[in-house]
Amino acid sequence: MNTRSTLMGLLAALAVVTSPAARAAEVVEVGSVGSASAVLWPHYIAEAKGFYAAAGLKIELVPSQTGSAMLQALTAGSTTVGIAAGIADPMNAFAAGAGIAIVAIDGASGPYAVMAKKELKSLKELKGRIVTVDGPKGATLVYFNKMLEGNGLTTKDIDFTYAGSTAARFAALESGTVDAAILTAPQLFTAAAHGFANLGYAIDYAKDVPFTAEIVNVRWVEAHRATAKQFLDAYVKAEAWFNDSKNKDEADDILYAGTKMNQDDIAKSYDFLRKINFFVPSARVDKAQIMNFYNAFRELDPSLSLDVGKLVRNLE
Repeated sequence: MNTRSTLMGLLAALAVVTSPAARAAEVVEVGSVGSASAVLWPHYIAEAKGFYAAAGLKIELVPSQTGSAMLQALTAGSTTVGIAAGIADPMNAFAAGAGIAIVAIDGASGPYAVMAKKELKSLKELKGRIVTVDGPKGATLVYFNKMLEGNGLTTKDIDFTYAGSTAARFAALESGTVDAAILTAPQLFTAAAHGFANLGYAIDYAKDVPFTAEIVNVRWVEAHRATAKQFLDAYVKAEAWFNDSKNKDEADDILYAGTKMNQDDIAKSYDFLRKINFFVPSARVDKAQIMNFYNAFRELDPSLSLDVGKLVRNLE
């Protein structure tokens, strides 16, 4: 073997050894809310299509029952990244001194509908009724408040109960313990199939108010910036893949494999999220969009005060 051939062989071997696929995958503990939801679709896609693996990452998903619980885990460092986090929760945590930052918006608007007992025909009929939302200072209440405003009501007209995940709120609606629930896909379609009335969509009342974001533990990201960027790039790649309509059938299969939810509801969820342009395939944070949520949030809690610019951190 001549010298050139030997050198080329060594370089090829070195490339294999140092490639992300050849190295041991780096484990990233990722927090989420609830066990199954269409808003986690990019995560399931990134797993199934190998986007995480190609970035040299192994993701351990750590579900919490509520957004505040997810933020507590992130702040404590037991998780390092949070996905599909309702923006109210990081704002509350940051205002309380948590070392966290928003690094991307993934949900451009609230993908919610208010589903109610079939005898109810409009949002106005919810006056004096029991409605379940995520929490007294949660993201779903921000959107529900906008929906009430559009129908001449306020939060004082409603009796609230709280459940952190769509699955839990749907269970409350099915049990009859509440009159209405604010639900996202696919559960909102399951509720419709079970005879509950759709009283309206959040996007019709709060179009420019984003819903969810990717968040990080600041101390971790300062020491693992490259890893955080690799994770975010893989997640954004999954969002862009979802947004390509030719991938619809495979995307539906991926969510079904990850959740075992009703296949018809999954198909409807895909169409719904594409129609409202829900997923934002960008690794940059639009501060103006975060300000839109902040201003809507302060309608519920005027005492909230934080520097949105310091909460936002672009990794590019």
